[in-house]
Amino acid sequence: MKLRAVMDTNVLYAAFRSRLGASFELFRRLRHGEWIAIVSNHLIHEYEEVLKKNAGELGLSLEEVDELLNAICARAEEWQLQPGWSPILSDPDDEPLVQLAHESGANRIVTHNIRHLAPAVNAGIEVLKPGGFLARVTAG
Repeated sequence: MKLRAVMDTNVLYAAFRSRLGASFELFRRLRHGEWIAIVSNHLIHEYEEVLKKNAGELGLSLEEVDELLNAICARAEEWQLQPGWSPILSDPDDEPLVQLAHESGANRIVTHNIRHLAPAVNAGIEVLKPGGFLARVTAG
C-alpha cells in the first residue's frame, strides 16, 4: 500500500526554490505515483496562492503553476474538511493540515515547520520533514 501524507505548502515551495533537495524529490516521486498526497480544496487553494505569488522568484510562469497543481491533483486523494474541528495548534493557519491528516486517516504531515505542528503528535499525527518522509517512500 502506498504511503499517504498531507504535504504542507512550505514543502511544495521549497521543491521549486531548489530542485536538488528532498522536497523536490518528493514532488518528483508524487508525479511518478510512488506516494499519495492528501488534499482539500483549502490546501489546493493555498498551494495556488503561494506558488502564483512567488512564481517569478521560483522561475515559473502562471501556466506552469497551473500545470504543477494539475499534476498534484492527478496523484492526490481529495477530502472535504468537516465542520466542528476542535483546534489543537497555536497557529490557526496550520490547523487544516492536522484536520486533513486526521480526517483522511493518513495521520501524516510532511513539513518544514516541525515546531509549530508538534502538538499534532498528541492527536496521533506523525509530523515529518521531507527527508524523513522521502526515506520512507524510498524504503517502499
